Amino acid sequence: MTNEEWLEKVAYIGDSKIEGSNDKVYYSKHDNSYITHVGMEDQINFLAEREITDQLTHGVGFSPKDKKWYGWSHRAIHGFEIGSTCSKGDWHYIGSSEDEQKEAAIQFWMSDSHKNVRCEGIIKRSGDRFFDIKWEYADDIANEDLGGTTNGNGLFIGPIGRGEWVAKTMDDAKQMAVDFNEGVAEKVNAKMSYLVIPGRASQAACSLPSRL
Repeated sequence: MTNEEWLEKVAYIGDSKIEGSNDKVYYSKHDNSYITHVGMEDQINFLAEREITDQLTHGVGFSPKDKKWYGWSHRAIHGFEIGSTCSKGDWHYIGSSEDEQKEAAIQFWMSDSHKNVRCEGIIKRSGDRFFDIKWEYADDIANEDLGGTTNGNGLFIGPIGRGEWVAKTMDDAKQMAVDFNEGVAEKVNAKMSYLVIPGRASQAACSLPSRL
């Protein structure tokens, strides 16, 4: 399916909802959610190729061709079906207890450049709660000035999930796609812009591991 065929099937063109913008954008016929800007049709190749045409929302949809529910964000896409699994470390993993979520938050920030990654409590900000994750930078990182110093970030504490599980129905597969979309969006944002905490760096350049 070409991009043009896909857009004709799933989208309509309307005015941008951003104040002061004169842009035209594509919206989903299913729920009026944003798809892409007019003139940026090449950015939906991955959706047209998979023919994700049913119940299309902003980041989740079903492909009759593949018989899979897909979840995606601006950095990753993955398809789910009966038998798909969710394991610790996957983008769609949500701990089944707060302790499991804390463990996942610590694991998320582990890397060769971070030592002694740990959670030092919970931060409350505007009614939301975040795990207070800290680490020391390794001595051999590229930015020598940061070597051995302490930094950290907060990772949002969301609703309790299912932990590790297996999709037994297509509704389960859809839920995995939803969790994948939300997990990638949340964690990419966490990587790209640190939660502002007094006394810490507000931003840092971080590489994003692939879980596909």
